[in-house]
Amino acid sequence: MRVKLPKPLHGWREFAGEVGIIVIGVLIALGAEQLVQAARQQQEGRQADDVIRGELNLNLGRLQSRNEIFGCVERRIEEVQAILDKAANNPAIATPSWIGRPQYWVFLSGRWEAESQAGSAALIDRHDLAEYGLMYAKMHDLLNEMTAEQTDWARLRTLEHLKRLDQPALFDLNATLQDARYRNWRLALVTGQLFDQAKPLGLHAAKNMTPASRTVCLPMTTARAEANRISVWPIGEP
Repeated sequence: MRVKLPKPLHGWREFAGEVGIIVIGVLIALGAEQLVQAARQQQEGRQADDVIRGELNLNLGRLQSRNEIFGCVERRIEEVQAILDKAANNPAIATPSWIGRPQYWVFLSGRWEAESQAGSAALIDRHDLAEYGLMYAKMHDLLNEMTAEQTDWARLRTLEHLKRLDQPALFDLNATLQDARYRNWRLALVTGQLFDQAKPLGLHAAKNMTPASRTVCLPMTTARAEANRISVWPIGEP
């Protein structure tokens, strides 16, 4: 028994041509859609890159402000060290009127986290993305250092209320001072690394709009009332 296939109305050649046109049209449509999608992804990648770079620039501005008081912090550490060294032989100390503290800066990461969760960060150049991630990790580490640093300086400020130091207190304050010294050193070290890392990426420190307190730069003979008067914070210093 023979089965006869239906012949196209205008012949197989014309039928094949019509099918070919349809296939080509579908391929063109798919290709155009892919081009549109690729262009959209490129735009999303550029937008994500701009947002992340802007946030990093703001953080670099805050790091720059912190780095500007590095010398003041270092000098205050040496001044406190001199008080502690003298107390090793004579418990009676010259009570400082003012110790102060280094400025505490909060580093932003909300834009980085938002773009990462949305998947837009994956559209950024792989090399740049890896560098951004490393920079954010270092900034997070520095934020932890500054948080611990504030505790160190809160303990050192007890010197403003002491007239003599016994050996246990002297040992405790020396340990705290060495901890503060290390944190100040590490903040400067990693900050320098971050600025070196930022250069080839074309990142730069944006103007820091957060008030920068320099009360740690004031002489230790400064009265607390005077230090609070010139503080950038409405409620003064702790």
